[in-house]
Amino acid sequence: MTTERVKAGDIRLSVTVEGDGEPVILLHGFPELAYSWRHQIPALAGAGYRAIAPDLRGYGASDRPSRVEEYGIQALAGDVVALMDALGLDRAHVVGHDWGGSLAWVTGTLHPDRVASLVILNSPHPVASAEARNEDPEQRAKSWYMLLFQFPGVAEAWLSSNDFHNLRDMVFRNAAPGTFTAADEAVFVDAFTKEGALTAALNYYRANMPAAAWLRPPPPLPPVTVPTMVVWGEADTYLGLGLLERSITKVSGPVRVERLPGVSHWVQQEAPDRVNALLVDWLGNVPAG
Repeated sequence: MTTERVKAGDIRLSVTVEGDGEPVILLHGFPELAYSWRHQIPALAGAGYRAIAPDLRGYGASDRPSRVEEYGIQALAGDVVALMDALGLDRAHVVGHDWGGSLAWVTGTLHPDRVASLVILNSPHPVASAEARNEDPEQRAKSWYMLLFQFPGVAEAWLSSNDFHNLRDMVFRNAAPGTFTAADEAVFVDAFTKEGALTAALNYYRANMPAAAWLRPPPPLPPVTVPTMVVWGEADTYLGLGLLERSITKVSGPVRVERLPGVSHWVQQEAPDRVNALLVDWLGNVPAG
């Protein structure tokens, strides 16, 4: 396993790579790192794939642009394509969780020629997510934190005060006991002690989900045509099952759904063996698009 900073378009991303074979790009979510894929990287490499896990723009050892608008979804999805270009990849399987899933959805939609398949873990299609915030009172209540995150300085203080108590509650105390070791917690929390790191992560919400967006219909996206597997932990306290149902209606190509009862939002870290088995099975049997 190696980690290096790769020039991807106008920024540099810290990228961890292991293995040879077909490339599989792993995109983490909020508030995480490429480290979120620590269970999947060796499993994929051992199965004959080249696992590629970047710290997303603004996270970890990757560059942190200063302006909110530099975290718009078009720029974020553009980073995925730029990373493929930098690594000399014509196509890759793209796996995404949470915000990484949003990037995966958009990359597969706008650049289907570059995406061999999509695997989405507990991440709604962006249009489905916006529809639910507008139309579904239950999901709107679950999404309360997205509005809190719009307040610069306030959100940063709320997450980081008292030794990151609220961030720890949102992630580590929200998963099944034993999901995160003390060493795992230290890796994630230390990353957000760095100057500008929390603000960069929160800028994903500020650029793409401003308060005004909750009052208007979402911008349209073409249907997803590439083969897609959606893996969903059913005990997700942030994302209801209605989002899964809405999301699969946005896929016109082959789609497979795998629901994991009792598993939280942090699906690939809480149930790594099940997720790894699903990934390897999917990658070895991707249906024709």
